[in-house]
Amino acid sequence: MTFVLYTIIYILAIAGIFLILLILLSRHGYRDYKWFVNFSVSLAAWISLQFAAQLFYNNQSLALLLLKFSVGVAPILVVSFFVFIENFLKLKQNRIINLILATAIIPLFILSPTELYIQSADISLKGLAVTKVGPLYLLVIILVAVLLVISFIRLTLYLRRNRKSTDEYAASRLLFIGALQFAIINLFANFFLSNNLVTQLLVPLTGFTLVAFISYAIFKHGLFDIKLIVARSVAYTLSVLVVVASYSVAAFGLARLVSPFSITLQQEILLAAFSAVAALSFQPLKRFFDKFTNSIFYRDAYDSQEFLNKINSNLVSEIDLYKLLTITAEEVNKNLKTEFCNFYVDEKATIDFHTVGTNIKIFADESWGSLFKTVLNSQKKTISEIGEDENLKTLLSKCNIGAVIKMESQDQYVGYLIVGIKKSGNAYSNQDLQILEIIADEVAIAVQNTLRFEEIAQFNITLQKRIEDATARLQKTNEKLVALDEAKDEFISMASHQLRTPLTSIKGYLSMLQEGDAGELNEQQHNFVDQAFLSSQRMVYLIADLLNVSRLKTGKFVIEAKPTYLPDVVEGEIKQLAETAKARDLEMVFNKPTDFPMMNLDETKIRQVIMNFADNAVYYTPNGGKITIQLKADENNVIYSVTDTGIGVPKSEQHKLFTKFYRAGNARKARPDGTGLGLFMAKKVVVAQGGAIIFKTQEGKGSTFGFSFPRAKLELKDVLKPSTQ
Repeated sequence: MTFVLYTIIYILAIAGIFLILLILLSRHGYRDYKWFVNFSVSLAAWISLQFAAQLFYNNQSLALLLLKFSVGVAPILVVSFFVFIENFLKLKQNRIINLILATAIIPLFILSPTELYIQSADISLKGLAVTKVGPLYLLVIILVAVLLVISFIRLTLYLRRNRKSTDEYAASRLLFIGALQFAIINLFANFFLSNNLVTQLLVPLTGFTLVAFISYAIFKHGLFDIKLIVARSVAYTLSVLVVVASYSVAAFGLARLVSPFSITLQQEILLAAFSAVAALSFQPLKRFFDKFTNSIFYRDAYDSQEFLNKINSNLVSEIDLYKLLTITAEEVNKNLKTEFCNFYVDEKATIDFHTVGTNIKIFADESWGSLFKTVLNSQKKTISEIGEDENLKTLLSKCNIGAVIKMESQDQYVGYLIVGIKKSGNAYSNQDLQILEIIADEVAIAVQNTLRFEEIAQFNITLQKRIEDATARLQKTNEKLVALDEAKDEFISMASHQLRTPLTSIKGYLSMLQEGDAGELNEQQHNFVDQAFLSSQRMVYLIADLLNVSRLKTGKFVIEAKPTYLPDVVEGEIKQLAETAKARDLEMVFNKPTDFPMMNLDETKIRQVIMNFADNAVYYTPNGGKITIQLKADENNVIYSVTDTGIGVPKSEQHKLFTKFYRAGNARKARPDGTGLGLFMAKKVVVAQGGAIIFKTQEGKGSTFGFSFPRAKLELKDVLKPSTQ
């Protein structure tokens, strides 16, 4: 009975290991937990070899060989466990060390049958002890011990860091306890309790206990996330084990009754094996005979739920209407065992075809034409030989048709599902017809959905064509606009150059008149000449803006920086506007700074910016308003600003203000002759020299325009100011 006891324990351990392997391979695949799979296989091999060595104790040479192989499996077992723990705890892996270990275990296993491991051993039913070892035996023991110690240290550190009442922590703790007891008890039993009954029971018990711990961790705490499969598999395994145990007890009891004398070991093994085979073969034999009897007595039997699930799966996964109907027809043929299955789709509901199936030749038969007319006039959902008049039965028989089911979706006729007679010759049952009606309705929905998809696809094609046509037209229009824009730029450039020469002459003569070169002018004449000079100056700035816009377009806009003293520049431009401001009853305030740095700027272009901001303030400020012009320098920046009490800029138009040719609505009313280039060019000039625009406004209350330049970048410290030169 002792042998029977640890035989059952061995069987339970092996069965448990392979149950876990089966679950892992069926649920996750080998790749996900390959090192745990390797560990489980090597554990099963180690236990099996230990058991086999004791089983064949009468054949000492075979028993010794099996024992050597069990020692050769030990490195594989431990290396697999070591790498599995690394993966399980998500530790950073040393691939070189793992590769060396994985490579080393192969020759260690190959050399295991030689005397390099074990030279002799005492093997019997009551004991298994190594009496003389080879040089590699100690190496294997050291390797096993080191890897086990490292693995358990890692598990211990992980458990100490993650002391939380979570399923992952609980599963890890169970894995740790099971592996620890397996390692400690086996090492202790094999090296200190050799050749006795305790060893024989402890070795399989540790394997069984490890499997039990892992199984409990899987079932209770979701180890590997396979709890449901484990629950079912464990239930089945336990059922089989109970049957095996029951058969074994019954067999041994029967053997004792038949032969009251002692039973030999070989007889015990045969009885145990017979019991296991009888228990394990019961279910496969039952399935075989069920299938055999069904083929005789229930030739038309099928699993209706599985049938419908397959149909639904096909309907969901396939969008091609012809393929969808073909697959469905084949599935109906397969399960209902019909002569054929066809679909007739209403010609209004499809584009490319009307018939599809496994035997569409029937649609060319004259009998089908007569039957189809009758079917169309019928209000029934299903027409079969059950309960129909003789005329209709005759038509069905001529076409070899067993049933015709109308396909409808949302009370809309889509077509018909036509099935031939059954191959068995039996009539369609009510269950068959109900399933066919379900399939017909589902196919009707699928047909409509597919047709809608085709309509959408066709609409998309049409829409894409229209978009392409519109894009082509827009491209041609854009090419024309580009050509016109280039012609405009060319005209502006040419006109600006042509206007520049006479304006320079006019401005020169007006300047001479102002200075009295043509004689003294009275006050009225002087005012007339001043206004003419100011207008000509504005025209010069306008032409300069037009030229700069053209240069921007052609990439010829260049900043020509030189030493510039801004107080003199601002003062000179303000003086030109003094008379105009006075005529409009505007108060213009400018306090020229006395201590101001020399700046490296394009004086001509910055002069235009200064005049533009001041000129806008004069023209967009109502009579009686005030204009404050400031020029100051702090530690970091040089700042110029013009603040007025004018019309301001509407909030909705402020974001467009510095774009080319844009003018706010209230500005167009106040000054219709503006171009919308002044602010655009001002921003380009300031930004091109490394500065920034200043802009604040409030509609009806005034605006502030200006710029700032960084001193550190543009200041010239070694250049004398004009007043000290």
